[in-house]
Amino acid sequence: MAIKLNIEITSPMDARDHELLSGIAVMTLAIANHELAVAKFPEAFGDEDGLQAEEPASCGAINPADAGAICVAEVAHRGRHTFRAVDPRAAMPN
Repeated sequence: MAIKLNIEITSPMDARDHELLSGIAVMTLAIANHELAVAKFPEAFGDEDGLQAEEPASCGAINPADAGAICVAEVAHRGRHTFRAVDPRAAMPN
């Protein structure tokens, strides 16, 4: 995957420029983390033919605003977390 990123920053910056720059930094970090995860765990992302692993595990990130919700998206997914409420009784043995 080739990435070309051109960012031009002029000074002085206003509040909106600070928000945009923060967003660019977060997106760049997310892309770098994803590429690192693909390099370290290629079996989780499929092989060179594009075949996906059998059952990808869920991300499992906990929602900071609601500890009873976890992310159900795939491990090392791109974009925002997909939080779903989890019933704590479901994990308890009978």
